[in-house]
Amino acid sequence: MLNVYIVDDEPLARAELRYLLEQTKLVEVNGESEDLEDLLKNPRFEQVDCVFLDIQLGVNNGLELAKQLQQSIHKPEIIFATAYDEYALQAFEVNAFDYILKPFEPERVLNAVEKLVAKRNVTQEKTLEELKHFQLDRLDKLTVYVNDRILLIKIQDILYCTSEDSKTIVVTEKGRYFASESLAILEKKLTLKGFVRVHRAFIVNLEHIVELEPWSSSKYNLILHNRHSIPVSRLYMKDVRKIFQLSK
Repeated sequence: MLNVYIVDDEPLARAELRYLLEQTKLVEVNGESEDLEDLLKNPRFEQVDCVFLDIQLGVNNGLELAKQLQQSIHKPEIIFATAYDEYALQAFEVNAFDYILKPFEPERVLNAVEKLVAKRNVTQEKTLEELKHFQLDRLDKLTVYVNDRILLIKIQDILYCTSEDSKTIVVTEKGRYFASESLAILEKKLTLKGFVRVHRAFIVNLEHIVELEPWSSSKYNLILHNRHSIPVSRLYMKDVRKIFQLSK
């Protein structure tokens, strides 16, 4: 649930907006005040995800206060909640997330909150995905699936990856597993880990190759230490020759 804060110098307007926000069941109102200073001094300021900010605040101007918020280390989203529609363009020039007008309509408040929640969900999913890949890369592990289980296997234990019936298969000595990424994505991820693409349907761990078996003129099968045989296609033959320093 997102944490929001209301800044408005009219107590009745704050009460109405608080009520409508709480009715959405999507946010929690962390506090309210008649000016921005109270918010900035609030020890819970860094927990605020969005500030609902009026534009006319006595002698203060909400647009200038929005710029002040944008300059803070913690930059919450800003939704202007005002009776004046003529400031909409200026509001978005200070990167306002939304602009709602008084008197507040429940549907309009709900719409603004739903958009805010949707944006935060996308941001969190992206962050979690980046964090997952960062952590797994440092651990040199890969996420794979077997039946209803999700496993982490060491990249060094992978013999090869292949594609079968539009599914990506990761093969180790202990078994065969499904990967969520395509073979092309795995190739990018594993190239710097000692893997090489040798066929449209195969990526091989160089550490597990023990023999190159000629099977026709200038063509080879790669024999792994468990005796699995991986074909090298004509398209990747040049790369294989270079890796193993083959003259022909």
